[in-house]
Amino acid sequence: MTRLKGIIFLSVFLAVTLVSLGSCASNRVSLGYATITDPSVRMTDKSLVVATLVDHRFRLYSFGANSMGDVAGWGQGTGTLTTPENIPVHVTRALVHQYQTFGGNAVFRPDVSCHLSKSSDGNYSVRSSYPGPVLCGSILDYQFQIDHATVGFGTYISTFDMTAGATLKAQVALHLFLVQGTRILWQGYVGSADGQKDIKGPNLRQKGVALLEHSLGMAIEQSVPDISSGLGKV
Repeated sequence: MTRLKGIIFLSVFLAVTLVSLGSCASNRVSLGYATITDPSVRMTDKSLVVATLVDHRFRLYSFGANSMGDVAGWGQGTGTLTTPENIPVHVTRALVHQYQTFGGNAVFRPDVSCHLSKSSDGNYSVRSSYPGPVLCGSILDYQFQIDHATVGFGTYISTFDMTAGATLKAQVALHLFLVQGTRILWQGYVGSADGQKDIKGPNLRQKGVALLEHSLGMAIEQSVPDISSGLGKV
């Protein structure tokens, strides 16, 4: 009897473990940025080094640490959606590739650093490790959500690619600094948000990622005129 109980306990433990592992795997998404094209947008071809952006995103209503880390999105039924990619590096590479698509001469330099500080009166000071123009800054928002309408009090339809339509939302916000040495050539905020209603499966998570990456592209495009103008001061 004792041996039988042990076998039953081991079977239940293995089953729970496999379910947990499967659930964790299903909550992983792969990022994939595709550059956008706009013939009306042209960037200066002056050389620009881009340093890795800092991740300053935070969790709303979090009872733990505010750092989002590997979190890319959220889904009703799936919960937190994470990615194996390094989000700051991914967003920075997307920014460089998009600038190149617009005709810019941008290069990613993860070895270059910017040290930014803000005084009590709201003014920024900077010190860059590279003598030429450098773009640096932070990621304030980069995430997507999958929402379903309620079907009862406190009840939601699962997001596991069911036939009911979902609402997809995505938000991106960046705080960028174009600097040279200790001089700030330009600094500003760019951002974009988008949403789609009645989106059906399959692959809702992948569609959420696509919406997120498109929002990222639109945010990057907003910075092109100011970056080009700032590089003109060099």
